[in-house]
Amino acid sequence: MKTVAVIGCGKFIEGKVGWAIGHAHASGYTNCGIPVRLTGVDLSAENLEAFGNKFNVPTNQLFTSTDALYGAGVPDVVSICTWPGLHAPMAIEAMERGVKGLIIEKPLALDVDQINAIRQKAKETNTVISVAHQRRHEPAFQTFKKIIETKRLGEQVRVEACVGGNWDVLSWTTHWFDMANFLLGETPQYMLAGMDVTDKRIYGHACENASIVFAEYSNGNSGVFLTGPLDEISVRLTGPNGIAMQRGDDILVCTSEGVETIPLETGHEAFRTVCAELLQAIDGGPEPLCSLKNCAVATEMAYAAQESARTQRKVELPVSTGFAPIELMQHPTQSLLRRKRVLVYADAHFGSGGREGLTEAIESLTETQTLVIDAEQQSLTQADTGETDFIVIYHTQKEANSETRNALEKWVNQGKPLIIVHAGLGAWPEWNTYHEWCGLIWEWGKSSHPHSPINLEPETGNPLNFNFGKAWLPRDEVFVQLKSIKPVTIGLHARLDSGESYPAAWRSVETPNVAAWMPGHRRDSWSAPGMRQGLEALILSLLKSTST
Repeated sequence: MKTVAVIGCGKFIEGKVGWAIGHAHASGYTNCGIPVRLTGVDLSAENLEAFGNKFNVPTNQLFTSTDALYGAGVPDVVSICTWPGLHAPMAIEAMERGVKGLIIEKPLALDVDQINAIRQKAKETNTVISVAHQRRHEPAFQTFKKIIETKRLGEQVRVEACVGGNWDVLSWTTHWFDMANFLLGETPQYMLAGMDVTDKRIYGHACENASIVFAEYSNGNSGVFLTGPLDEISVRLTGPNGIAMQRGDDILVCTSEGVETIPLETGHEAFRTVCAELLQAIDGGPEPLCSLKNCAVATEMAYAAQESARTQRKVELPVSTGFAPIELMQHPTQSLLRRKRVLVYADAHFGSGGREGLTEAIESLTETQTLVIDAEQQSLTQADTGETDFIVIYHTQKEANSETRNALEKWVNQGKPLIIVHAGLGAWPEWNTYHEWCGLIWEWGKSSHPHSPINLEPETGNPLNFNFGKAWLPRDEVFVQLKSIKPVTIGLHARLDSGESYPAAWRSVETPNVAAWMPGHRRDSWSAPGMRQGLEALILSLLKSTST
């Protein structure tokens, strides 16, 4: 008998937010025809009691934490039915503990980086994962798929779907994305979307108020998806020869030959099949229809749609940016550094794209072309600095030769502004004067850099006179355990979700025309408004102090 744990039993009440999806999973396991021993995890003792009473689970199989669950024994299968913010970390924890199979509720994760982390961990641990897109097993969609395969509607088909009730793309329309993929037998080439975005959040994640999304598939197939303040939930197929739609317990196929009514099987519970397929798969059975391989892309499509709405461009799949675009859209900013001339002395930083992202960010602020000198190819000379308003150093590990040292020392000694960005804090390990300018430096072998989303927060009292409030930044390297060389005045802190806080921006006390900016490893992080706004605030503060 397999042991199954439902994490997030939920509060079983009426309404779309309060309804306990964990109960649906438990019912699926206990009615799938395969004997299981059910356990439950929830923070609420009341929720656990209700879960235990409904499914006859003894109290010694009910837990208030995952630590307690795994401490009592690792289950064979886990269903993760928590709010989306916990899906990825709990899935990875389960795989690391040795769980054989997982069913993860949709949306799969809070950004594409988390989706890829789940994929990678599943590959490393050989864990079987299904995503809760159970509609693949519903009779209506099985019938729709057969209609498409017979070409009754024509060679090209458009899947048209909508959902109202003020739902959002992540929380609900991912089902329709997955249905389109299932029905058409492929994933889209790109997404194109428009969204109404304010400050709305559901289940803790940023979301839109309403949206219209277009997905382009191959061979002329496509999907159109409407989400928001509507009063219906529906899906239909449209082709050059006719349409097919669901009406109650029937599918109607309307073509030039007339209208055919196809009765649907009733009483089918899709969750039972999802659970049965997973239980069979962990014993060597076939890949589940709702496997991670088949269904993870539906959540990725949601982030592609968000990024399309943010950038007003179509976004191809697979998605290349790892962050959640609507989080950025909810934190707007503006530029105040127009027409400033900037020199960036940098290398490729291990191919992370940070140099290119930094350059794009600076040019978006200054609206002028940035002079970029490749530190791996040439020295920095005094002639290079002649027409520059400020210099930015972005990562050079090798030793600076005398020409580069002379150019920078002359620049700094004249009181001109120098900005040291991200890995520039670890540059030139033998150049003590440079380290004194930095104040805080990356100490090779001792400092570290967790990858985490961060909140930028000003230092109490705003000692650097930053024109900056607070901002959220997507996952990036956060430097910790920096070595203190000389006193600095901190302007911004980077606060992690764990509550830990580290310096994010500062100025040298003894050399006040030198400032440092800590974030910026990845190219896509530089597109975040908070990143650009924070860098802008630091530069403006520095320029103001050096001009007086």
